[in-house]
Amino acid sequence: MRSVLATELGTGWRKVALVSTEGDVIGHEYRTNELILLPDGGVEQDPEDWWSSIADGTRALVARDLVPVDQIVAI
Repeated sequence: MRSVLATELGTGWRKVALVSTEGDVIGHEYRTNELILLPDGGVEQDPEDWWSSIADGTRALVARDLVPVDQIVAI
């Protein structure tokens, strides 16, 4: 089964999913990131946290062996 590794960037979370080329969600991993609230009402996030969350979620998802790695045809 060929699949795609997809990443969704939410406001305070990151989701990594494996989706078949037919559109079926095979599995996903979810990670949260801290929102940095500024005194003037602004909000920031640390891009390093984004990368860490995406990388960690991807490693965990691939380690579940839901599909053979050679069947992941796109990111």
